[in-house]
Amino acid sequence: MKITKCVIIGSCGHINYALQDIRQYPELTVCGIATADPVDVCSDLNVQITEEFNCRWFDDFRVMLDQLKPDVAIIATRFDLNGPVSLECLKRGINCFTEKSIAHNFEILEELRNTAEQNDALIIGMHGMRYEPEFYAAYQAVKNGLIGKPMLFTGQKSYKFGNDRPDFYRQRSTYGGTILWVAVHAIDWACWIMGEINDISAHHSNAHNFDYGDCEATAVMSFSFANGAMGTINADFYQPQQSKLHGGDQLRIAGNKGIIEVGNKQAFITTHEQPLTELPLEPGEFFADFCRKINNEGKCRLSMQETFRVNEIALQARASADSHSPVNTQVHSFS
Repeated sequence: MKITKCVIIGSCGHINYALQDIRQYPELTVCGIATADPVDVCSDLNVQITEEFNCRWFDDFRVMLDQLKPDVAIIATRFDLNGPVSLECLKRGINCFTEKSIAHNFEILEELRNTAEQNDALIIGMHGMRYEPEFYAAYQAVKNGLIGKPMLFTGQKSYKFGNDRPDFYRQRSTYGGTILWVAVHAIDWACWIMGEINDISAHHSNAHNFDYGDCEATAVMSFSFANGAMGTINADFYQPQQSKLHGGDQLRIAGNKGIIEVGNKQAFITTHEQPLTELPLEPGEFFADFCRKINNEGKCRLSMQETFRVNEIALQARASADSHSPVNTQVHSFS
């Protein structure tokens, strides 16, 4: 792999998608770390990363970008800042591996797209579940026609809330909403496996949310696909603390020839011709694949355009839930 200079801006969320691959490839070098949040909730992890990779700490991420001129910025700071920070990187022609959802409003999303295109840079969101072996197995089985025509999609995301969620979850302006943070994983599965979504009707609620202000504890949505299939997604923060898994991730896809079910790190298929069978699992390397993509050395399972589309649909779903009315996703919310 070609030597790739990386910097880290914030170490929240799904930063490990990058760190686990960096540890495997010496060519992926971390040369600096900073944050965009003056009250960084991940300060302890920032120190650990600085020590582990023997990289420089910068008080101002813009100074870091200008001095080090990295190939890739790994961005996972306070959620509402990820989009504006990514813009600063893209304006400098720096590729971005950004925590999802990359934008909390349509205006930032459009500016990200335009800036990336103008500066010949790439940005993708950390939709790393495409690289979870069980979900990739389901994707491959559907694309290989093992269940015929997939006609019904059912996705679930359930997180533990815990007792240490930062205060910024309490405000929509900084958190962005549970559809953008939790349900967006399953929205990505839907677009990836099933294809284009035509319309969405969504609902969410902040009732019984552990006294966390605006933060929605539950969300649900139903939608139709361009190919005539239908789907539902539910998301919540009610995964029990005693659960061995942080996320109660589940997926069911029903086709005219069989059914695929994913859960507990496994994927199974049942068809009219064969009994319940476990699908083989294949590991992947998300961040390493992104670096191979920008270096013209390989492919990534997620494209920049898919990142923009998934983000747009998540914003439309949030708008549907806020307004209590369905949204036609084909009426694009940015030009």
